[in-house]
Amino acid sequence: MNTVELTRLLHNLIRLGTIAEVDHAAARVRVQSGELLTDWLPWFERRAGTTRDWDPPTKGEQVMVFSPGGDPRAGIVLTGIFSDAHPAPANSGDVWRRIMPDGAALEYDHQTSHLQATLPGSATLDTQGDVSVSTAAALTATAAGGATINADTTINGTLAVVGGSVTHNGTDIGNTHTHGGVASGPSKTGTPS
Repeated sequence: MNTVELTRLLHNLIRLGTIAEVDHAAARVRVQSGELLTDWLPWFERRAGTTRDWDPPTKGEQVMVFSPGGDPRAGIVLTGIFSDAHPAPANSGDVWRRIMPDGAALEYDHQTSHLQATLPGSATLDTQGDVSVSTAAALTATAAGGATINADTTINGTLAVVGGSVTHNGTDIGNTHTHGGVASGPSKTGTPS
């Protein structure tokens, strides 16, 4: 092997580049690294066994291509390198933060033990078991489109409802509902109407 070929192979072992194309169906990307546009290559995910993650890279994301033997056709793409185009979404050692292209954000601050979710759309939680909410720590969720929980739900702690109304099976049970056919006095009323 001549020196030029050896130098080319060494240069291709590890290359910095950006995602040029993403094929979601095949779980492959093409990377632009200088003059080189790679073939379709797999990217690293955190898990890819019986427990699997799906977090595909996005076009323009900065990545590293590792090519065994210096052959970019056999490369594997390592994602998650911040760049000027895609800077870090937080600057605190106490915060884990995930942001999405539509503005949704999920954040946990382990210094204050606070979880916050901001959703420009709606949220749905589906479970096959019960959902239990404890007030031992603060949880804040904002969903402009509303939130739906499809599960038997238990709340341990005080529940404060701030808003226009509270309904149960279509009946207003909030502070504006009335009971008909009741005379003032010590007697108890019937069910809300």
